[in-house]
Amino acid sequence: MFSSSVAKTLVGGMAVALLMAGCGRSDTGSAQAAAGAAVDTKPATGTVTVWAMGTEGESLPKLAAQFSKDNPDAKVEVTAVPWQDYAKKVQTAIASGDTPDATMVGAVDLAAFASTGGLEKVPDGLVDQSTFYPGAVQSTKFEGAEYGVPWYVETRSLFYRKDLAQAAGVPAPKTWDEYGPFLTALQKQGSRWGLSLPTGANATWQAVVPFLWQAGAELMSADGKKFTFDTPEARKGLEFYRQFISSKMSSPNGPVSLGEIEPQFVAGATAALISGPWEEGLLKSAGGEAFVKNKVGIAPLPSGPKSNASYIGGGQWSVFKEAKNRDGAWKFIRWLATPEAQKSWYDISGDLPAVQSAWDEGKLATDPTLAVFRTQLTTAQSGPNTTTWRQVTAVLDAEFEKVAKGVSSPEEALQEIQKRAVAIGTGQ
Repeated sequence: MFSSSVAKTLVGGMAVALLMAGCGRSDTGSAQAAAGAAVDTKPATGTVTVWAMGTEGESLPKLAAQFSKDNPDAKVEVTAVPWQDYAKKVQTAIASGDTPDATMVGAVDLAAFASTGGLEKVPDGLVDQSTFYPGAVQSTKFEGAEYGVPWYVETRSLFYRKDLAQAAGVPAPKTWDEYGPFLTALQKQGSRWGLSLPTGANATWQAVVPFLWQAGAELMSADGKKFTFDTPEARKGLEFYRQFISSKMSSPNGPVSLGEIEPQFVAGATAALISGPWEEGLLKSAGGEAFVKNKVGIAPLPSGPKSNASYIGGGQWSVFKEAKNRDGAWKFIRWLATPEAQKSWYDISGDLPAVQSAWDEGKLATDPTLAVFRTQLTTAQSGPNTTTWRQVTAVLDAEFEKVAKGVSSPEEALQEIQKRAVAIGTGQ
């Protein structure tokens, strides 16, 4: 779980950003947005060729074998693609017209691929979008059309030293107002820092933007044509982020590499952190199973004035315009979106289901840690689906670092972000 989801964000997304920065947007994208023919309910036939990335690509054949049992005249051929080669491989295939039938797509990368005109819109009626977590559906859309079907998801919640909270006699915070007193109480139990926050490292925005969402900020206009960073709600959220650092609850020099914060958390030097479902495994490696069982608590993010929104990531499936077995590809994807297939995939990979009803049985229904993420996923959001979003996030990371270091105020940072985001544009 850790290697696939995090690597997707840090490697796959950066590759897309670099590639898209060097090529213009296709003028045919909008014109090719019409949905293809509906897909019938007959069993799939023929060979379905798919690309899947990272550990998902290595494990997918196990799940595909189950599909073939249900569809005996169909065979799924999986090519595992390293994340670092992912973006270039997809773009080259689209440009040449020599594509497989379907590909896994990182949730943050769909707009970049859909804008080329190389992906087909999801056929009407293929799946019921209401069965997925809302944030997962949000990440499949580009210019009003759906180009992907959610497969798995991840989000981030609050991990904290349960033993320190018990010693201090404080429950996990549920609101912004409770956040500061909670962290201060844990610091009084001996922690140098209350909450670990990123302060400019790559993808800092994924931890900071949720504060803006929690305050009620919208990053784009309703029509999706312009960025809207410089708003009272965004300022309130960024000021709240800055408050952790200015009040010495968080370090102005946050972690910069994966696995850096866990030893500090285990040692008690840092009392809380915001992370995803992979964190439990990292903490077991750093402190042992007994440490996690006895000293680690997890809770949904505290709610701000608007919500307790977190960031949502994950993977989805898309079909290429040039697919040779379009019918088989969409039927495979429709099967992957069934609760049964989603539960099987969790058992194989540990990836969290995007379909909400898949959580109603087994460990997904009973595990207390997973229960927190299940709750968190109901309010989790994705970033704007624009071809320029990766360029904008580089600006966000740089300006959020200035706020963390005290070089810039939240108001000044948002004004600069707005100016530069307008200059970059939305790709429309």
